[in-house]
Amino acid sequence: MMKHLGIASVLALGLSTLFWSVGQEAAQVSPSATGLQTQSAGQLDQEDIPQVSQEQPMSFWMDKKLEYSKSLLEHLTKADFEKLEIDAHQMRRLGRIEGFVRRRSDDYRVQLRTFEMATTELMRHAKRRNIEGANLAFNQLTSSCVACHVLLREGID
Repeated sequence: MMKHLGIASVLALGLSTLFWSVGQEAAQVSPSATGLQTQSAGQLDQEDIPQVSQEQPMSFWMDKKLEYSKSLLEHLTKADFEKLEIDAHQMRRLGRIEGFVRRRSDDYRVQLRTFEMATTELMRHAKRRNIEGANLAFNQLTSSCVACHVLLREGID
């Protein structure tokens, strides 16, 4: 278990260092039935963060993140930068749900920060129509997901 934590921490530290200079960008959000429809890229409404509830437990939101990751890959392969930016923003919003629920674990917070920086970087490159940068950011995003799930399987809360 400690070996996996060490690997995950090194991966997170490397990604964090890579993204150190990334600025915070946001997107304008319009709530829908799931609270995740976006009209256009712009400014994030801080009050519009989806919530874990009995009707929409953590597994519901994790399934949404998986849907968005598949969608991100599709938009990346089609070079649909507008949709890529929007879905990257939605992924970042979903990460905030987990950040609230699992915020007590130091290891988890490192993974969450890496995830947030990767989604921000993905949005930035989509806005600039930079396919190579967006591809790298997408790979870093998926790496952060895998590293986090290693920790979750090992029992962090």
